[in-house]
Parts: sequence; C-alpha cells; structure tokens
Amino acid sequence: MRSSRPIPRIATRRALFALALLAGSLPSAAQTDPTAALASRSAIIVLGTVTRAAASEEPLLAPSDSTAVVKVDRMYAGSEIAGDQTGRSVTVILSKPGSVKLGSQAIFFGNPRFLGKAITIADEGELPVAPAEADRLAPTLERGLQARRDAPLRARLATAEKIFRGTVETVRPLAGEAKGRRREPREEHDPEWQVAMVRVTSAIRGTTNGAVVPVVFAASRDILWFNSPKLHAGEAALILGQRPRESEATLLRSTGASTFVRERHAVLVTDPADVLPLADEQRVIGLLQGQEVPR
Repeated sequence: MRSSRPIPRIATRRALFALALLAGSLPSAAQTDPTAALASRSAIIVLGTVTRAAASEEPLLAPSDSTAVVKVDRMYAGSEIAGDQTGRSVTVILSKPGSVKLGSQAIFFGNPRFLGKAITIADEGELPVAPAEADRLAPTLERGLQARRDAPLRARLATAEKIFRGTVETVRPLAGEAKGRRREPREEHDPEWQVAMVRVTSAIRGTTNGAVVPVVFAASRDILWFNSPKLHAGEAALILGQRPRESEATLLRSTGASTFVRERHAVLVTDPADVLPLADEQRVIGLLQGQEVPR
C-alpha cells in the first residue's frame, strides 16, 4: 500500500547525520569527486534506461518534465530499502527538468519518495553513461556509498569524549547512585539506566590504559531504547563514550543520578555506533586519521 505522503530521505537511525551535515563528515575524496559525492547523499542508486519521458506510474505524482519512468538495468544501492528492482520500472523525479530523453541510459542517484508496488525516487542527480562506463565507475560509487555508511560513525567519533577498547568488569543499576534523592515516578519510556565499570585495555582518546571508566547505558527494552547498546560483565568492546545530550541529561536528573555522572566523569553509550566489536578498531582509528577503511 502506498503512503499518501513522501517518505523522509534516509539517514541512519538517531544518527547516523542529517544530510545537511553529511558533506562535512565525508572523506576528502567523496567531497571532491562529484560522482562519489552524489553516491554519499543517495540511499538508492540504479543504472536505468528511460522508457517513458515526462511520465509517472505513481498515482499521487502527476507527469511533468521533471518525471520519467525508468527500467532498472542494475541496482548499486537501495535493495535493503525497496527490494531488488532490477528489471522493473521505477518513477524518477529528476533533479533537473528534461535532463533525460527516451531511450537514454543514466545512473540515477536518489532517495525514496513513495514505496508501494512500484517505487518513486527523488533524484539528487543523473549521470548519463553507457553500461561499460558504469562498470568503470563502480569503485567511485563504492567510495561514496562507504562514506555514507561511515557517516553515523563519524558523527559519534566527532562528539565522543572517550574512545577506548575495554572489558566490562561489573554492571549495576544506576538508580542506586542517587545519593539520597527521591526518585521521580517511573516514566513510560524509562531508560532503566545502568552503569558498567569498564577497564581500559587500549586507550585511543580521553583516557589511559588500565583506567576504569564508568559507562552508563539504557538497559530498557522499550521501543525507544531497544537499539541502544547493552553491556554485560565480561564483555570486551570498543567504546565511544559520549557526554549526555540535553534529553539524556534530563532523564539522568529524573533518576537522581546526574551527580554520579558528573562527579565520576561517567560517559554514556546510547547510539548503536557507540559500542562496536573489537574487529572495528582499525576502522575507527583509520576514520579518526581521515583515512577510508573498508568494512
């Protein structure tokens, strides 16, 4: 069933980045190469042939010089959002009216506008190519796509106060650290704060080897916190410890635990990118050094 309103352009949950901030977080290659830059802004990238110009298969979108129906010859990105569209027709809202003609081939860089039996893509840009040229551009497209995948992690790296590899020694509820303050009634989306004491085994930023860092996390399985990292005693992980954001600071105050966070210099991990497997350590170091490290 089609939605009656446009679907927001894709960004990694919570955070990944707003598209307005994305360009500043990209490697220089993605910023200076126009094709890679287009790829970094696009959730869906397809090689397609225009079968109908100034046309639309979406009932909610009137045909105009800014629309075209395209048969997908190859899908470079977006199958996880819209399924594999190879061989199917999609409607494209062009970045420039009249920029493609009947029978022409191009790589279409865009984001979903409507999803249903067929999809509609709002284009960031079109790049006219022959199939052989598209093959040659594949590495450039991958650089841009990698930059897009890395953007949420880059955002968390930019704001992390402490970055380190460590082992969780103990975990306990944070409510017990309220220092005599009466806890306010539990809210519907209570994060159920807990604190893990994590021994640093490899310091990258803001701490030293051997230090024990209090790391606060949301133990709740509520829908608001379901994807928030959960730490367990004995776990070894790469930690991107953050200072509380305003909304998190409010929740910490409501439990009476903000004093503990302040006095113990605790950090929070609330975004999926804040706790990573040890295998990602070199990737993180490479991103911190401004290098592109493949996943």
